[in-house]
Amino acid sequence: MKTGALVTPRSVALRRVAAGLLITGWFALRAGAATCAGAEVGLAAAGEAVNSSQWKEAERLFREIRTTQPDCHPAVLGLGHALAASGDKAAAEELLSRYVELEPTDARAYYYLAQFFFFQGAFSRADVPSELAAAFGPDDPDILSLRAQMLLMKGAIAKAEKMAEKACELGPKNREAQFVLGSIFDAQKRNPEAVAQFRKVIELNPKDARAYDFLALNLEPMGEMEKVEAAYKNGIRADEEGKQDAYLDYNYGRFLAKLNRLAEARKHLDRAVALAPDTRAVYYERAKVSFRMGKYQDARQDAERASGLPDPANVILDLQVYYLLSQIYSQLGENELAQKYVELSKKSSVPVQSQGRR
Repeated sequence: MKTGALVTPRSVALRRVAAGLLITGWFALRAGAATCAGAEVGLAAAGEAVNSSQWKEAERLFREIRTTQPDCHPAVLGLGHALAASGDKAAAEELLSRYVELEPTDARAYYYLAQFFFFQGAFSRADVPSELAAAFGPDDPDILSLRAQMLLMKGAIAKAEKMAEKACELGPKNREAQFVLGSIFDAQKRNPEAVAQFRKVIELNPKDARAYDFLALNLEPMGEMEKVEAAYKNGIRADEEGKQDAYLDYNYGRFLAKLNRLAEARKHLDRAVALAPDTRAVYYERAKVSFRMGKYQDARQDAERASGLPDPANVILDLQVYYLLSQIYSQLGENELAQKYVELSKKSSVPVQSQGRR
């Protein structure tokens, strides 16, 4: 399963979109600050509101600056960020697009717009602005990291790796650049290199739960089982500060199931379901664990739920769900339903290549 993302790429943490966009972007609002003479106090107060996650207050302050100083372009950007955080995506998109029009040669203008689309899952819309951002800002590690992720998604792995390496050279302490390079190694199953890279990320930020998750996933094929579990446990501890990463619990639950520690696996899969309630994979894996525990009604409920959820990335195929349901109904003595799913599994097509993460 692609951990980034019970979506591809994990990144990319769609649940954390607004906060990540705001916190990483705010201080670059100094671009165009010459047009904001007299608004310094208001911009500083808005910046403090952003850094404190007080989005409504930030919105109020940015709106006030726009009213009194309509030529202060950073206030347009700041308001766009604040509206993204408060959930007004349409208004946020309009303002971020407007900022591009106001600052057409500013690499960060394109970067913010691309980042916005990327975190919304509108990856095709992020492509062009991320390319323009890289053209205008070829030495900005944040921009290069985002563009590398886009290239990775498009299958241009060699180009993505080259760009991510440049981002790391330009920003050796840039955590996202280091993480993206690790993700590229992970996508190629270059486990030892990925392990080394995610350890760098953890050195830079011991609270990055994603890095522990990827570290564990790349240690497992190397047979480092004790280190795998240690990485998951460290990730769970790091994730207790409110980020709530479903991927971490999903992958740890699967790992524990492989060790036949079913009760512990169920606990983490319960949390994964709570955090990602519209994701097929979490229900499917919990159904498998419940089935092995002899909890057939629980398994049936989860497997039926999984069958009704879309999975465009083919993490869990229809064939897998139908086969599991046939086993569950056979154990429940409901032979007609069991046979129904046997027949459905026979008719299910298998994609040429699944995009699911091991």
